[in-house]
Amino acid sequence: MSRRILFTALAILLIGVVLVSQRGGAKVVAPTAVLHKVDLIASIDSINLDAAWSQDGKVTSGGAARLSLDDLRTLTILEGTMTAEYGGIQRCTDFVTPNACVLFADMLGEAVVWFGLVSADAVSSREFVTLPGLIDMQDNGNEGILRNGWVVNLATPVKRNCEKEDGDTSSLRDFITRYPDTKSTAVVNLLTDNVVSVKCL
Repeated sequence: MSRRILFTALAILLIGVVLVSQRGGAKVVAPTAVLHKVDLIASIDSINLDAAWSQDGKVTSGGAARLSLDDLRTLTILEGTMTAEYGGIQRCTDFVTPNACVLFADMLGEAVVWFGLVSADAVSSREFVTLPGLIDMQDNGNEGILRNGWVVNLATPVKRNCEKEDGDTSSLRDFITRYPDTKSTAVVNLLTDNVVSVKCL
């Protein structure tokens, strides 16, 4: 008799897990990489690279990169620094044009631990940069997670834009559930270093 009760309880628990994971018919989108907290976001005025510098592997190689940021700081990315997995984000390769790249970095004091160089928006390149949509939130809604594992700060509140007929959402959590990843975009303010708005596609 006790075995029958145990099996029944396990079956109910399994059904509950399946229902929760499929609530609202929405597919759960999970990060495709290790989470990296972004501490610093900045437009880059100029980049000086050692001749053989590369960010093509999991860590940089061929020397160092020196970045002059728009807030007048200069950062050096040393050889062996961890590089980002970009996923659906466009990696910046224009190291000549001022403010063509935006730095996303995980910092330890003044040292860059991990970084990504993202192509700036064609318009308002020094004010905003557009990323793929969020897939989740953490830290009581203070941080948003992108599919590639980048964790970015969220403004309070984040403006939600959706002109679809059924596009009204009750909260940012509701918006992320309905329009995750490639179904939306997230706009980062380069002055405040946080996501200020999201827009459905």
